[in-house]
Amino acid sequence: MELADLSSAIRYGEMFEHFKEELISFEKFARRIVQFYFIATGLLLLALLPGIAGFYWISHLSLRQAVVNALSILGTIDPPYPATSDVGRAFTAIYGLFTETVFLLSLAILLAPVIHRIFHRFHVNTD
Repeated sequence: MELADLSSAIRYGEMFEHFKEELISFEKFARRIVQFYFIATGLLLLALLPGIAGFYWISHLSLRQAVVNALSILGTIDPPYPATSDVGRAFTAIYGLFTETVFLLSLAILLAPVIHRIFHRFHVNTD
């Protein structure tokens, strides 16, 4: 599936085959898994940007320290360069909640093709 096909499939709700259609081949399924992996990874990388910017400007950390803090929070570890101001601590808490939500959303995106295939297999007509 090309990028244009993917965007039109998302727009028209045709991301997966209908339950009355045949199960797709394993090669197409593997390609779908890779596509969804890249979507989930892109979402996680995009979620790093507000954290890097926030730690850089709000907590006044260097760019390297801001990247390390954002990656640490995305990986659910305590940041190695903790914020010293109240605004920095508030940003850290809000960004932590944001990254947890983005992580769960990325996990759902990554698992969607597998769950769909399992449910689709249950509903394939055996006529």
